[in-house]
Amino acid sequence: MTLPPVLCYHKVERRQELGVTRISPRRFAKQIERLAKAGWKTLGLDEVIACARGDRIPAPNELAITFDDGYRGLREHAFPVLEAHGYRATCFVITDFAGKLNRWDVAYGGRRFAHLAWRDMRAWQGRGIEFASHTATHPRLTRLADIGVHEELDRSRRAIAGALEVGRAAVSYPFGAAGPREERIAREAGYEAGFGIARAWHGSVMGIARVPVYVWAPMMPVVGVLRAPERVAGAIANRCAIGTTLIRRGEEPSLGLALTV
Repeated sequence: MTLPPVLCYHKVERRQELGVTRISPRRFAKQIERLAKAGWKTLGLDEVIACARGDRIPAPNELAITFDDGYRGLREHAFPVLEAHGYRATCFVITDFAGKLNRWDVAYGGRRFAHLAWRDMRAWQGRGIEFASHTATHPRLTRLADIGVHEELDRSRRAIAGALEVGRAAVSYPFGAAGPREERIAREAGYEAGFGIARAWHGSVMGIARVPVYVWAPMMPVVGVLRAPERVAGAIANRCAIGTTLIRRGEEPSLGLALTV
């Protein structure tokens, strides 16, 4: 089994913030243009899952693009760019916050960002963008009891199936925090695939590996000549995301990096 490179973006916004997950619209457009000129093609969700199962071998010039959180800025600054290049992507959304501000997150620098509404998602279905689950409220699943994990996953899957009539269910684990327990519960909750971030792939379709694209990413993110140090930096930054969880719990974070994934 071989996975294609799977990129994970978060915010594509003009508004600046304290943090590392925001990419400016201009930089995002240049990255996609550079990938297209280099001959890279994109895979849809079904094709990525087929690769993880061993039913498909990715070509050397194939990759996948994903977005976590489902911010509203994607409809203006990211999706049209992808459509212009004939690129596809999968967007993982926090279903309880569709059309709302990101009050599930710490407001670093006092900034709040809106999420895509269901009508936005329906408008982009069939135009190269697929939508899947990022849970209902974006908790760190590894800190929840089994019943809490199942509720988060089940409620989100049902919301997407009802609002978007999506048949195949896939989930991106918040913060990439998932182990064998979370993968098992996700499967029991009706998911066919799960996506992590900044971690090595262990061969499971419930733990498909992705590489985050953060503010320092080069013009050829994940697949360019700087891919090795980029992956290391992404993994280190992702580990620092524990600060967001601790702040939300009213605790003092041991690492002060402003990061949410």
